[in-house]
Amino acid sequence: MELPTQGIALPAADVGNLPELADLHAQARIAELLFAPWAPDQKRAFLDEQFALQHAHFVKAHRKGDFRLVTRGDAPIGRFYFDRSGPEWVLIDILLAPGAQARGLGTTLVGWLQQAARDANADRLRLSVAYNNPRAQALYRRLGFEDAGDVAGTHLSMLWRPIRP
Repeated sequence: MELPTQGIALPAADVGNLPELADLHAQARIAELLFAPWAPDQKRAFLDEQFALQHAHFVKAHRKGDFRLVTRGDAPIGRFYFDRSGPEWVLIDILLAPGAQARGLGTTLVGWLQQAARDANADRLRLSVAYNNPRAQALYRRLGFEDAGDVAGTHLSMLWRPIRP
């Protein structure tokens, strides 16, 4: 699956991509452990376990989901998980490597999914975003998502409805 901008492709991820996905997760999250009193190998083990649990949850909760790598050239620079199996589509997760952040790629990915939802006559697109991620919340609001309630006290549910002519 190709995106028309930024030389980005969205190939399907499979079990063989789990090491790459774990590396991307670690790259994106390592800064959160900067002050943790652990050795580097302990931090990596923690991040690998966190990735494995999160990925297993996503796959179990969204059995018909699309699990995609985000690549530029042949290099994986992120992951993009979404579920378009029902009338309510779900943006499960976007994770971009630090070098791919703040370059408009998140906007491109979400915009692509919104257009696909509009074209497929989906009723709405839902996502959950952590309360401690104001940058992502601001992005989603700019893209037309509205607050739709609390999720487990840790995340905000946000909803976007396609405007049809």
